[in-house]
Amino acid sequence: MRADILFPINAEAFTYLIPEDLESKIKAGSRVLAPFRRGKKVGIVQSTQHRIQNSDLKKIKLKSIDSVLDDEPLVPEKLLKLIQWVGQYYMSASGLALKNAVPSAFFTGKKAGKSRIVYDEEIKEAKALDLTAEQINALSEINSTDKGVFLLHGVTGSGKTEIYIRAIKALPPDREAIVLVPEIAITAQMIDRFRVNFGDSVVFYHSGLSIGERITQWRKMRDGEVKVVIGVRSAVFAPFNNLGLIVIDEEQEASYKQFEGLRYNARDTALARAQLEGIKIILGSATPSMEAYYNAKNGKIRYLELTKRIEQRPLPGVDIIDMTKEEKQTFSLSNKLLNALKENLGNNYQSLIMLNRRGYSPFFMCTDCGHTYKCPACSITLIYHKDTNTLNCHYCGSYLNPQEMCPTCKGTRIKYLGTGTQRTEEEICSLMPGLAFKRMDKDTTQKKLSHYRIIKQMEEKKIDVLLGTQMVAKGHDFPNVTLSAVISADIALNMPDFRSAERALQLFTQLAGRAGRGEVPGRAYIQTYEPEHYVFDYVRGHDYKGFYEKEIELRKELSYPPFSRLLRIIFSFKTRDSADKTVKVISNRIRKMNPPSSHISKGGIEILGPSPAPIEKIRNLWRWHIILKGKNAKALRQAAAVILDKIKDVKEMKIDIDVDPINML
Repeated sequence: MRADILFPINAEAFTYLIPEDLESKIKAGSRVLAPFRRGKKVGIVQSTQHRIQNSDLKKIKLKSIDSVLDDEPLVPEKLLKLIQWVGQYYMSASGLALKNAVPSAFFTGKKAGKSRIVYDEEIKEAKALDLTAEQINALSEINSTDKGVFLLHGVTGSGKTEIYIRAIKALPPDREAIVLVPEIAITAQMIDRFRVNFGDSVVFYHSGLSIGERITQWRKMRDGEVKVVIGVRSAVFAPFNNLGLIVIDEEQEASYKQFEGLRYNARDTALARAQLEGIKIILGSATPSMEAYYNAKNGKIRYLELTKRIEQRPLPGVDIIDMTKEEKQTFSLSNKLLNALKENLGNNYQSLIMLNRRGYSPFFMCTDCGHTYKCPACSITLIYHKDTNTLNCHYCGSYLNPQEMCPTCKGTRIKYLGTGTQRTEEEICSLMPGLAFKRMDKDTTQKKLSHYRIIKQMEEKKIDVLLGTQMVAKGHDFPNVTLSAVISADIALNMPDFRSAERALQLFTQLAGRAGRGEVPGRAYIQTYEPEHYVFDYVRGHDYKGFYEKEIELRKELSYPPFSRLLRIIFSFKTRDSADKTVKVISNRIRKMNPPSSHISKGGIEILGPSPAPIEKIRNLWRWHIILKGKNAKALRQAAAVILDKIKDVKEMKIDIDVDPINML
């Protein structure tokens, strides 16, 4: 007999012989030790095949498996199928999908350490909540079937989480559930809500866990010791054997997409898993992705709507602050917002502020000659971080120490322009002394459980004002927050991407929705230098449907998703010269593929490029890309495969494939 073995590397399965004494022990999903190159490697059995003729064996010269490491298969068969689907759909290798799905420690032999995850010791008693009529209707629809896709479209504060919990409780006792959230920060409150309802039969799973903790949680899921897992992206690969329901909270979020290596989307992978396993899946959002809402309107998925907040609480009023006219205390803080913050503090309520740019200042510029400090490895400006006194690149992680003299003109008039979370923190604290203030961004949440602690301090009202990047806008439920604000809304509006308006609306609506979730009505303030932008008309009225009707017409006109599918091929080169030369070769070969009179191929695939990527250089690599546009996902992948085949002999470049890209930078 022989077996196809998958290793956690960028490759497909390798075929090995099974020694006779191991034939009865080897099953799909088992770990084995096998010779690999000059050493030995741990892999997973993908499949086994029956005995082959001895004459064939002589021709093939297969190596034999050394040993089997598990009495029972480690990876469930259903998960193996999902791993293969991910590899095929995202035009990657199944080995990379395996690497993302199964903790690396299972292949390196590291042992599970003692869990250091600390929650509140006491599991509080669940409060009896009365459901609204809309919640009852939505829940009865979900519970009336064992499979299918539901879009739960509910305004912020309408009780979507309660529906998730009750839908899981309604599953048969032997069935399990996956709950995906877009940010680690959200898991803090989610974990508490779910522990109240499910006790110790819920675990959480994300990249912030130590190796030992990941193994421990993974084995608990694999062995059926828990019923629910809450996690970010990688939790979609939870090794449950009897999955009954998947929930994707904030389904529209870009953070479900992995942007490097295997560029999978956890939301779409979850949809595929639900279909493969014949189970149901809930996509929850106050501001659904255009694709999900379009599919719901066209009857492809079932639509459930919650139009009212629980206990009839009003949605917050939204003030759009015109920064071109408003009196300002600093570049980024208007008097109007500052006065509102002071009044809110005086009334003993909390405030939440979002500025989606970390660091102190995004531009470090010589005002004598206009020189801006850029990353030597990437074609983007460096962000000044005052706490470390460094100029940091948020793409490659490199940094420079700022000099007092300009490297171009030797001038000394260096200015910090623009604002980041560090600078805004400094300004607010100097203008409002004595404030209990916290900042939540990537820089302040490096330590283990730091998200959890900040969220706990907010819940316990130990923080007056919480400022942060977009992680503060999503999913949190703080009843004492009555004011939410966006500083520099223009950052979201001016991204060079066809989805920028959609993302801006989602982000502003989410942030506004954090206010007024308790007894007192809330208010949201959005500061912008572009108050006439059409997005604000819909944010003001919490009018997602109105925005959708306008945006869908623009998408239709340009044939962008949901009216087409996209696939992006990214080429990376070590030098600009080699990029220019090689791209000419690629262009010529692509041109010969298609009729010269048209850029539309016979299969209805439109090929755009090659052209320089908007961020042309990252980590010392020069980047070009091709974007394929078409109606059919399979036809797109086939067209991409043809292009890759035509250029397979072209050397000195790295190729990345991004199926269904959500970021064109």
